[in-house]
Amino acid sequence: MKQSMRNNPTKAPANPHDVAAQWMVEAEYGRLSKADEERLDAWLDADPAHARAWDDVHAATELARLNAADERIKAHRRAALALKPHRSGWSRLLLAASIAVIVLGGGLIALRDAGVGKEADVASNAPLKDPDTAVYRTAVGERSTVALPDGSFVTLDTNSVLKVAYNGKERGVQLLQGQALFDVAKHKGLDFRVYAGDRTITAVGTKFNVRLTGEGGAAAVKVALLEGVVTVRVKPPFGAPVSDKGEVTMAAGELLEVERAEPVRIVTADLERESSWRLGVVTFVDEPLSQAVAEMNRYTPRPIVIDDRELAARRISGTYRTGDPERFAEMIAEIFPVEVEHSADGAPILKSRH
Repeated sequence: MKQSMRNNPTKAPANPHDVAAQWMVEAEYGRLSKADEERLDAWLDADPAHARAWDDVHAATELARLNAADERIKAHRRAALALKPHRSGWSRLLLAASIAVIVLGGGLIALRDAGVGKEADVASNAPLKDPDTAVYRTAVGERSTVALPDGSFVTLDTNSVLKVAYNGKERGVQLLQGQALFDVAKHKGLDFRVYAGDRTITAVGTKFNVRLTGEGGAAAVKVALLEGVVTVRVKPPFGAPVSDKGEVTMAAGELLEVERAEPVRIVTADLERESSWRLGVVTFVDEPLSQAVAEMNRYTPRPIVIDDRELAARRISGTYRTGDPERFAEMIAEIFPVEVEHSADGAPILKSRH
């Protein structure tokens, strides 16, 4: 782009989404001066529709970036870039950027053509009519990335449930089950809080992963901070004021673990390992086969069975693709003296070869 919109304001498109797309590209390329940033702030404050358009474009571009390798994203981007010349360059750019695949594991695809202003949701876990109080679910083996009302993103792992409870006091979400990675949009005046078990994670413009194991106040919580800073504190009853007691501040690269009623423990995190599930893989480093199988079983309705205590205690390392228990069982048989049999429903059974 040779000429920025700030140098040619009279020709700037009137559609708020197109204007937001122009500003977004200028910002991405680092072309905004201090005066430009002030103009952008003024434009955002001038009309609530401008702020919504900005959030839409930000949400769509982030989703497209997260899933750039997905074949559906590639196909829609090619179609967008092949639009006839009468569509403005900005509309083509925006459309190409705004193709968002919501579910990678299959099922839900949400496509937004901001130039037309239409949105389509197709799936059993489509959000409720009010996105401020929506509930999102993933089935076993499914992963789903959704845009929250403020432009933040959450990627849900297999068999996970997230409740959105935004209000005028906070951007609150409750992880009821499973695992989720949050990419939080900056939002003046409202904290972003994740309630998970008996912990509350508060963040502003950051990225972190939360995993919940178990139920209720006895649930184990694991928080991996990929970017920024978050605070973690003991969670009061959902919806009640947050207590100032028990607060821990995390820095990027740290992993916080709370095993049920145990004290908080913070260690250095292997961030690639903690977030690799988004790519459909899990990594094990010298872990008992029993634990590895338990992790792989989270992603399949046909869980692997280990029919040998000695075999269950063997150690395993490596990176494996989720959702294919048969292939994982075959790889185990290549590593250890193991035979793979099958139950009546086709689930793999690992037995030591004698």
